[in-house]
Amino acid sequence: MQDLDWNDLRYILLLSRTARIAGAARKLGVNETTVARRIARLERLLGVRLFERHAGALTPTESGQIVINRAERIELDVEAIRDEVGSADKVEVGKVRVTAVPLVLNHIVIPALRTFLQSHPRLQIELVADPRNLSVTSREADIALRLTRPENEHRAVARRVGTFEYAVYAASATRSALPWISYDATWSNLPHARWIADAIASEPKPETFITVNDSELALNAVRAGLGRSLLPCRIADNIPELSRLSGAKPILSREMWLIVHPDLKHLARVRAVMAWIEELMSARCN
Repeated sequence: MQDLDWNDLRYILLLSRTARIAGAARKLGVNETTVARRIARLERLLGVRLFERHAGALTPTESGQIVINRAERIELDVEAIRDEVGSADKVEVGKVRVTAVPLVLNHIVIPALRTFLQSHPRLQIELVADPRNLSVTSREADIALRLTRPENEHRAVARRVGTFEYAVYAASATRSALPWISYDATWSNLPHARWIADAIASEPKPETFITVNDSELALNAVRAGLGRSLLPCRIADNIPELSRLSGAKPILSREMWLIVHPDLKHLARVRAVMAWIEELMSARCN
């Protein structure tokens, strides 16, 4: 056990978050052989299997998860040391990993990011666009923006930071009757996907021209004149080539939630990004 150090544990953490040796190698800046060799060395050192392969992905064993949980605590302590030392002059320093659906990052976060970084020059922002709900408690992200309150991450700190209102939109130049752009079955539980499904079912001759698995795709399909769909007003209203078909009053509202790991919320860099996102969302979502 004398030979176990923090650099060893980083390999375990990155492999647990990427589930693939190639992904961990990219994050660590090494080749795949190095990752495989370091994990094998750790398994010999600890005398246990740390990962098992299932359907092409590496998942932690029970022993591996114990090591990962401890390693995450060490990671947080290391980051806290860096933050406290780096922020001795009250300047936020370091990297913050933010995740949200592509639509939110592309049309809300990124347009405002340059101004924020100009006032926080020692911060690094890593954006992760993913339609899935990446876990903050598993450190897949430091901060998550979601259109639903978290149900499974009980340790996470969550607060509502705004409201997304929806209406039906189509390309302004479109003249003929338009089919619906709907969501595939994977996302049928989402409120806006359910609303579209109900609207299609209520029509005498329901027609769906295209289905998508992401709101950014739905927006681009509408802009291309392929059909009509339910879109967030705060985004679609700012796109000149789109017209609202459903009237001035929004027909659906969804809450926007900010989620953060409980052990990260006190870090200066994370607090700065949280405050910026909360101001950004409250100023434009409500």
